[in-house]
Amino acid sequence: MAGAKRRAFLDAARLHGALLRDTDGFALTMLPLAQMEAITEIADIAVAALVAEFALTKGSPRPAELGTLSWLAVFDKEDLAEFFGELRDALAIASSTRDATAIDTCLQEWRTTARALSDPIRRRILTGVGSDDFVEVDRPQE
Repeated sequence: MAGAKRRAFLDAARLHGALLRDTDGFALTMLPLAQMEAITEIADIAVAALVAEFALTKGSPRPAELGTLSWLAVFDKEDLAEFFGELRDALAIASSTRDATAIDTCLQEWRTTARALSDPIRRRILTGVGSDDFVEVDRPQE
């Protein structure tokens, strides 16, 4: 491929991806690297979520059975349901935009919570019954 056809192919690949087909039918796809990385991450996280969800249907799995999402072991059933709901939303957004930012944000926030809950003292503080000593306050006035 040379000249104007080469330039048109590269321009199409930059915009939305381009398909190059050989005379024997073999096809290659060219798309921006960031999109390819996002597609790979979406697929990897989707598979990891399926593995973890399946392991959780068996009761209380060992962290190793949750695969790359082993940190989910600290959550109760309600939290896990919320996590998988948020992750499905993030996967849908990422899939439609070919941008994994929503997945990265979701996982980062839940991992941070998992780290906090894995410490017994923090867990007791975060999940314990609060006292009635707190009252709502108004926003400070300048």
